[in-house]
Amino acid sequence: MAGSLIVVGAGVFGASLARHCAVAGWDVTLVERVAPGHVRSGSGDESRIIRCGHGADEWHTASARRAWELWHEIDPALVVRSGVLWLAHDEDGWEAASERTMRGLGIPCSRIDPAACFPSFAGGDVLWGLWEPEAGVLRARDATRVLAEQAVAAGASLVFDAPRPSGAGVALSNGSVLEADRVVWACGAWLNALFAGVIDLRITQQDVFYFGADATWRTPGVPTWVDYDAAAYGVGDVDGRGVKVCSDVEGPAGFDVDGDRAPLAENERRAREILARHFPALARAPLISTRVCHYELTADTRFLIAPVPGHDGRVWLLGGGSGHGFKHGPALAERVERWLSGAEPPDPRFGLGARTADRALRTAGSAGLAGI
Repeated sequence: MAGSLIVVGAGVFGASLARHCAVAGWDVTLVERVAPGHVRSGSGDESRIIRCGHGADEWHTASARRAWELWHEIDPALVVRSGVLWLAHDEDGWEAASERTMRGLGIPCSRIDPAACFPSFAGGDVLWGLWEPEAGVLRARDATRVLAEQAVAAGASLVFDAPRPSGAGVALSNGSVLEADRVVWACGAWLNALFAGVIDLRITQQDVFYFGADATWRTPGVPTWVDYDAAAYGVGDVDGRGVKVCSDVEGPAGFDVDGDRAPLAENERRAREILARHFPALARAPLISTRVCHYELTADTRFLIAPVPGHDGRVWLLGGGSGHGFKHGPALAERVERWLSGAEPPDPRFGLGARTADRALRTAGSAGLAGI
């Protein structure tokens, strides 16, 4: 089946699906209320990490690797191959489990000394580093825009409007209703308001900080890094935007995605503590920019991909990126297209049923390996 499809939301999930389905022969309409990758969307900001390490979870490891292949097909310039270095505090923790899983799937990785990778590094209780040489950073805002552009180039129509559900259709602000064989709502944190009573994503505020540094901190050159146990991660200076540092500790819930966006003072303090702990040369680096992001979290931090009850499989939800979804976008699109067409049944793990927290996808106290 390659019929008609409406995708609402041109973030990474929606734009990836629109692109893939348009290329596959579907008659696609992509509806977006602001712009692909706009600053308030979950696909905003300049960068997202692409890595395969997911502990013992083979599904997400394989999905990330497939997405890595697809991002290179979509536009290799979107991928900054900095490598990703995991800072291990335990001989047999998350990093060792990730190493076993990646080796089992043939994904390159090795153990290295983190001290050799940065202009300044204080390891503390870091015992070793797990190195993913082919991992790195996606130019996130650019990537989302490119996906939408390629969808249009493949025949999709791009409509700018603020739509609402209308039965199995999509009601536009002028009163008209769009209809198609399948409708997919991929509206990130806005899904809660659009489908109240059907889903209840937890929306949290997560602040991103960029610090000024000299040319020795440029990426590529300096690797992207993740401290799983400390729920922290960072990216070197990509494209002169500064060194990115983030806490992955789950932020305040109930964040208003349409309200004001101001970073929290305690989050800046946490970011500076992370710098001082691992990169002492940057302990007093100037703060040059910030970004207030958000996560839309499911209970187990697995994605939400499911038909809406009462519409005979015509209306679907695609969201719940849970802070680690961006990199998976193109790989999810391949899978979701097969579910929409009936070529494969949907995976119940991503359905609307009750869920429990899955520690395999979460850092210590984190919102789910956010931004990565």
